[in-house]
Amino acid sequence: MKGKTLDLSHPGMTPSLLHLVLTRDGISILRALEKETQTYILYDRQCLNVKIFGTTQKIKEAEKRLLDSLVQLHEKQHLEIKLKGLGLPPNLMKEVIRWFGPDLGLLKVRAPGSEFSLNTRRHVLYVRGSMEDKQRVEEAVAEVAASIGCDAGTTGQTSADLNLCPICLCELDEPYKLESCGHSFCRTCLMDQFESAIRSREGFPLCCLKEGCRRPIILLDLKALLSTERIDELFRASLGYFVATNAATYRFCPAPDCPSVYKLASPGLDEDELFVCGACYTETCRKCHQEYHPFVTCERYKEYKADPDLSLVEWRNGRENVRDCPAKCGFVIEKVDGCNHVECKCQKHVCWSCMAFFDTSEGCYSHLRTVHESILPLDQLHMLDI
Repeated sequence: MKGKTLDLSHPGMTPSLLHLVLTRDGISILRALEKETQTYILYDRQCLNVKIFGTTQKIKEAEKRLLDSLVQLHEKQHLEIKLKGLGLPPNLMKEVIRWFGPDLGLLKVRAPGSEFSLNTRRHVLYVRGSMEDKQRVEEAVAEVAASIGCDAGTTGQTSADLNLCPICLCELDEPYKLESCGHSFCRTCLMDQFESAIRSREGFPLCCLKEGCRRPIILLDLKALLSTERIDELFRASLGYFVATNAATYRFCPAPDCPSVYKLASPGLDEDELFVCGACYTETCRKCHQEYHPFVTCERYKEYKADPDLSLVEWRNGRENVRDCPAKCGFVIEKVDGCNHVECKCQKHVCWSCMAFFDTSEGCYSHLRTVHESILPLDQLHMLDI
């Protein structure tokens, strides 16, 4: 039931790789692995980790297969080759189609293991395949650019570029001018930038994407482009990005769906370990991130969490008046005083002298009188004789 957190020390594991879990391909991988390995896989968006629940053997199998699948999925992410923009000839996309055909069939000959798709509106060629194939495609496009008298690596800006959106590199459609820097973008492109940041929890802080600008996008722009609900989601995504990139300093409150953040206790310093959440009032230890445990060290508390019966075992050591119920119910009985008839929580009636048990109190008392010839313990009989 505790589950196992995914091992982030796996080669190639990065926060961006974990974000693939939320993509359509990532969700398909999770569902298939859950069915094949008979486990349950949970992605914690706030803490940016993955937990796997199941038997030890199944968890180990699911963890290895999930890590390998995410790495492979990351390697297969598409490469974007822009066919329009600064330093590129305005007719590069037409030349690419003329060289390699409308279906890019000749380009597939150079990179047979790749998949291609051409976005004619954005003038972008998407490539999926190995790194070697992607490099071959880039070299092929560079050859086309060079053949029409333009080096793909040169820079420069024409008057036509002034009317282009810096994001989609097309003519401005419903232009919107940012308040902080005055650069204009397509309204839908800016909204896509914000939506992408909400979904991926990356791309923060939000800045102008005009080459060489990087001025921050201010709240006034967000209010003009997004609804109040989407702005709230954007702020939550920004907070999640901040906590993820400062994991050594901050963490989210461990209560489910709680948005509060607390600062970790500095190692080696004598600081207050208690964090009381102002939203849900959960008390958390700032050192081990478990429930707050006053008067118990973090290491000892982790042992108690791993074995809840450990404290009971330590408490009963050396106590003669503490025994296990003979009915095998699992309860522990402590006899403080009184006669030798004890009733357990399981509703069995126990003879403390010989630990025989009965269904009724009358049966136990009858046993005490006939077998032990007394209901009271021996020390109390001596007190009565005195």
